[in-house]
Amino acid sequence: MKKKVLAAILTGIMLLSLVGCGAKEEAPAAEAPAATEEAVEEGAPAAEAIKVGVLMKTMSDTFSNKLGESIKAYAAETYADVELYLMDGQADGAKQISQAEDLIAKQVDVIVLNPQDADGSAQVLDLAAEAGIPVIEVNTETVRTDYVSYVGSNDVMAGEIMGNFVMEQLGEAGGQYAVLEGEIGQSAQILRAEGIANTIQANDAYECVAQLTANWQRDQAMSTTEDWLGKYPDLKAVICHNDDMSMGALQAAEAQGRDIIIIGTDAIPDALAAVKEGRLEGTVLQDAATQASTAVDVAVKVAKGEEVEPKYDVPFQLITIDNVDDFI
Repeated sequence: MKKKVLAAILTGIMLLSLVGCGAKEEAPAAEAPAATEEAVEEGAPAAEAIKVGVLMKTMSDTFSNKLGESIKAYAAETYADVELYLMDGQADGAKQISQAEDLIAKQVDVIVLNPQDADGSAQVLDLAAEAGIPVIEVNTETVRTDYVSYVGSNDVMAGEIMGNFVMEQLGEAGGQYAVLEGEIGQSAQILRAEGIANTIQANDAYECVAQLTANWQRDQAMSTTEDWLGKYPDLKAVICHNDDMSMGALQAAEAQGRDIIIIGTDAIPDALAAVKEGRLEGTVLQDAATQASTAVDVAVKVAKGEEVEPKYDVPFQLITIDNVDDFI
């Protein structure tokens, strides 16, 4: 009798065990869809990166370096999905063309071009068009207009601001002045010269005794100004297409104890400090940070197929001792 009872109990336990095993096998099947969806969500590939190529004319002068570094910093801080390829053309037009070919080989989605030469660098537009890559120009322009958008400042205005400022400083009596130009053939050089021609050069009370390029370079500007100071004892002002040159001109004038009016463009730190100290009469702000951020934003929009404006203007602003503290 005891054996029959024990057998019955064991049989019951085995049946319960089988029912339990059946329940465990069904549970995963019921949960499978949710588990599969979660795995797909976690393992989904990241969105494909936007490749932005940047061709800088140079990273050696102060403003261009600030523009390039600002582009890199803004892209890194703002867009996690952007791969930026920034190349330094080292003030060499042929090198910039070669670098454009490198970017095309990398299959970038868009090129941001800071042209070394208004005419020669236009070849980048042809190369990019053949590869189906849109181009945005920043800070300086090519002679062509078949790019998607331009981000920068009106360089004619910079020349006019400087020309008008020197006339105000010299007064109606007029006087002699000289002009230190940027690298010949670059749009900033061409257009700033146009602005100066529209103002002080159009007024017969003021005599332009010399107009030479110092290629945006401080040392060349210092050497040229030294020669002018020796040659023109009545020279009263030097207008410089950028602030590296204005600082070179200032060094030459201070070394010879000559108190002349000097103004440049870009508002680099050295120039702002000299304006605050009363050594430099003025500088014209060219906003590198805003040009950089706008260029990157526009490039991303273009890469995504969004509409953009054909031109984004970043205004110049005159800085003198009266308002320099607002910009330091």
